[in-house]
Amino acid sequence: MSITLADLAQLLPVWILVATGLLLLMYEVFANQADRSHYANISVVGFVLALWATYSSLGSGTAYLFGQGATAPLILDGFARAGSLLLLSGGLIATLLSPAYAKNAGHDTGEYYALIVFAVVGMMVMVMAGDLMTFFLGLETMSIAVYALTGLRAGDARSIEAALKYFLMGAFATGFLLFGIAMVYGATGSVALVDLARFLSASDSALSANPILLLGVVLILIGFAFKVAAVPFHMWAPDVYEGAPTPVAGFMAVGVKAAAFLALLRLVMVALGSVEAAPWLPMLRWVSILTILGGNLMALSQSNVKRMLAYSSVSHAGYAMIGIVAAAKGETTAGNAVLFYLTGYTFMTLGAFGVLAFLERKEGGPESERFGAYAGVGFKHPAMGAAMVLFMIALAGMPPTGGFFGKLYLFSAAIRANELPLALVGIAGSLVSVYYYLRVLVHFYMREVPEPGPTPTATRSTQLSLGVALSAALILILGVFPSQWVQVSAKAVASIAAATF
Repeated sequence: MSITLADLAQLLPVWILVATGLLLLMYEVFANQADRSHYANISVVGFVLALWATYSSLGSGTAYLFGQGATAPLILDGFARAGSLLLLSGGLIATLLSPAYAKNAGHDTGEYYALIVFAVVGMMVMVMAGDLMTFFLGLETMSIAVYALTGLRAGDARSIEAALKYFLMGAFATGFLLFGIAMVYGATGSVALVDLARFLSASDSALSANPILLLGVVLILIGFAFKVAAVPFHMWAPDVYEGAPTPVAGFMAVGVKAAAFLALLRLVMVALGSVEAAPWLPMLRWVSILTILGGNLMALSQSNVKRMLAYSSVSHAGYAMIGIVAAAKGETTAGNAVLFYLTGYTFMTLGAFGVLAFLERKEGGPESERFGAYAGVGFKHPAMGAAMVLFMIALAGMPPTGGFFGKLYLFSAAIRANELPLALVGIAGSLVSVYYYLRVLVHFYMREVPEPGPTPTATRSTQLSLGVALSAALILILGVFPSQWVQVSAKAVASIAAATF
């Protein structure tokens, strides 16, 4: 592996984030107590600069970094750049949602924002990864940062419990993933995605004659399923989302899921899509069905809004998996649909958690997160109430929002890939979800007297309001003018195929 200045220059957005994270840590150490109020501002500047550097390189060609050709550890193509734009936007909004909440919760420190920054660095490496080991390094960089973010509320037993559960389940998933990578390497002699594709496409019997390779691929897919909280590997999600700080829960729901799905999409399109009648397709298909049905049915019975959004996040993993199945069958529009869907999901979910962060009491607790505790807040806080209406109808997949077009493109791709039953399950799940999303709005506007127990109070913050407003604006833009991002997504996904061999 050779390292050149040209390769390093291509990673300018990553270096900007690394420098931002280190600056935050140094600022925490050396600034006096009175000056420790600019963490979020430093993070926002870092994310904006990284976004600018990424956006300005969108039209550039494919760069193979630290290696030769498509076997390079990092592949900076249109897909990686578009995915990085999405992840950086999620990190920026999560940072904007954090200052007032973090101050109330007692963890408004430099390491909080540094961990968000370093988590996004890991996510970007996952999206750029051209081999399985580079992907693993990015995954662990992201995971360790998110584990720490989950447990930052040291005085809250729920936060500590959530961090411990997330760490243990994450370590379990890592075991599956590493064991699968080892098997793939043992069977093929390489961890590069393109080498795996060549091995699988060399012979129709490559899999049937090599059960170790098949088992390795299945274990890798199971590791991915853990990370995206797909049924039956979703057990950690509700407890972790409920116990984590609210902006962190939103960041986990979108950032971790988006990074894992984008990396999975590259794996499927580059390495696994070359296999006709792939034996792992039925597994992906059933995981998608179970995740959609299980996530939606479990969300119906929740009395805690954060747990409801956690199970909602599980169901959305099932919708995205529909696109993965279609992409694995060679449907050319499926990858575009997955990228578009993840974009809309990022903004509507972060916005919803932003509204909850705005309304959360300083002492927190499950009693203040009940549906009944939000009675009448839509009238007390009209702007936030209107934003919550938008986010809920977007999550339900109603027009004119990005959530509607995201599901439309996913289901259309599934139908073109002859996966009509999957599309019908997705439509049924979307219809079920309308009930529990509208339930939030019923309590916001149609319940005058709160149920007994603590009620949320507003945490006013310019940054938080800006984050919610930005999420709402982007959801509307994706719904009213979807064609622009569709074109970007199509070019981004096409760059994967162009860089395969």
